Amino acid sequence: MENQYRKYDIIYTIMLLFFAAIIILPLVTYTGPSLVDDFFHSPITYETGWHTADGESVSLKKLTAVKGTMAGKEFSIYNTVPSDIKEGDSLCFRSKNIFFQVYVDGELLYSPYIPESPIYTKSYGTDWNYIALPVADADKEIEIRITYVYDNARACMDHICIAQPGSAILDTFASKLVAFITCVLLLFVGLLLIVADIPINMRSEKNHELRYLGLFAVSIAIWCTSETNLIQFYLGDSRLMQVVSCSSLMLIPIPMVLYLNAAFGFRHKYWFSIFSALSFTQFAVCWGLHFLGIADIHETLTLVHILLILFACVLMYTIIYNTYINRDKEHHNIYHILRTIGLIAISIATFIDVARYYLGIGTDSALFVRIGLLLLILCFGSSSLEKTINAVKLGAQTEFVSQLAYQDGLTGIGNRTAFEEHLAELELVKDETSAVGIVMFDVNDLKYVNDHLGHHYGDTMLVASADIIRSSFENTCGECFRIGGDEFAVLLDGESVQKDYEEGIKRFSEQIKQFNAQPDKEFRISIAFGFATYDKSNTGTNLMNIYQQADKQMYDNKRNMKTEQIPPEEYYNNR
Repeated sequence: MENQYRKYDIIYTIMLLFFAAIIILPLVTYTGPSLVDDFFHSPITYETGWHTADGESVSLKKLTAVKGTMAGKEFSIYNTVPSDIKEGDSLCFRSKNIFFQVYVDGELLYSPYIPESPIYTKSYGTDWNYIALPVADADKEIEIRITYVYDNARACMDHICIAQPGSAILDTFASKLVAFITCVLLLFVGLLLIVADIPINMRSEKNHELRYLGLFAVSIAIWCTSETNLIQFYLGDSRLMQVVSCSSLMLIPIPMVLYLNAAFGFRHKYWFSIFSALSFTQFAVCWGLHFLGIADIHETLTLVHILLILFACVLMYTIIYNTYINRDKEHHNIYHILRTIGLIAISIATFIDVARYYLGIGTDSALFVRIGLLLLILCFGSSSLEKTINAVKLGAQTEFVSQLAYQDGLTGIGNRTAFEEHLAELELVKDETSAVGIVMFDVNDLKYVNDHLGHHYGDTMLVASADIIRSSFENTCGECFRIGGDEFAVLLDGESVQKDYEEGIKRFSEQIKQFNAQPDKEFRISIAFGFATYDKSNTGTNLMNIYQQADKQMYDNKRNMKTEQIPPEEYYNNR
């Protein structure tokens, strides 16, 4: 059978490879025009030629390096509008940490809308700008008046070109789509890990590794997503995204520490409290300075970065301690290796991206952290899932053992152990409820069917009898049990025990008649029953005595049925 399945695996693999080939080959060899080429003309590069009023050349990617400028002081840069601009063209660029206005021949062409709120930073944030240039402005002087906000932060204008806005937007999405999709997937995986933690910890010993790993992933994914700068296309509020980018970094350390503590456990427990207190203190201080107007949360990023570097060092120490110092059999497996790779990846990524930020290298501040987080999720997720899957298996095994202990294996209803425990529970509260009823049942002819038709038919008779008893009393909330080979019981309690019993027995009798009226039945069903109740009239009586009264009535009914119905040997011989 296994070889047969392997054959199907091979067949399907061939189908998948063929499908991939017929898709990839045309995609790789296609040389025709793209959608952008069909609808838009090629953009005009516009990064060169910018200069100050003194004629000094300007690098738009490092505006803080322009000679004679300082934070909060306006200065101008100049260029000439290209002569070959076309109808519908715009000046397209990304602005970061600057306020600006655009003039053509001294006349204001564009001034961005700047929302205000106490939560915003001093900066306008990072925004995509598309400023329409009339054809009549060709060869005229264009001036951009700029005020950058922070001396120690990257202030720039990049991705600058003359193009139709649709073309520039498509180009922006094409260049950042992979990063954006990666961030969204990481965010989804983080949320999935958080959700997966709920049912797992309802069954097993509480260990919230998945929850903390999920929170860690979500907090980093939010920051990485904001750093792609594509959310601005949907929200429009670039100042809000600046706040998200800065403050989401503060949410990273605590989930990481929680995860390390859950996964490995700190050698000294007080370190866990210290790290958590540091993170919360830094969060409170940064926002306190922000709302007091002393320094906004962008200006306190250095504190955040210091804490992130500290926590990255904690990660590295965790690797060293658990790999080389705290050696035991548990750590010599593939999951320990995966965890080590994940920790190394996110630690190194944090060091690199913090260094890139202060050196002003690159425009994607989250490039390496995004890659490191992806590796961390893959490595740690597989390791944590392995442990939680084992926990779920153990929980399932425990539940299965519990079912074996309290469930009758043949009929699926409660067994004698379950009956006795439930009867004991009712004994404790019998005086607090209006009444308790016990209905006893005994299946007739079972021995004859086993001896003459076979035990298979005897088992089928018991299952059919159990179904009839259970379905007859399920509307009355009566609980059904198999308490012996051919004996069953139903426990009733509440204000309407007598009424529930009468309605249940009525349905019980009707279902037996319907079963026995079947022309193709292999056996008949005949069940004796007896009933007794505990109420205020017999206060002080033990429920076991009520059980014995019901049992006696059942045997009285059984004797009467034997005198009234056709004996089994005669019934089955006639068939």
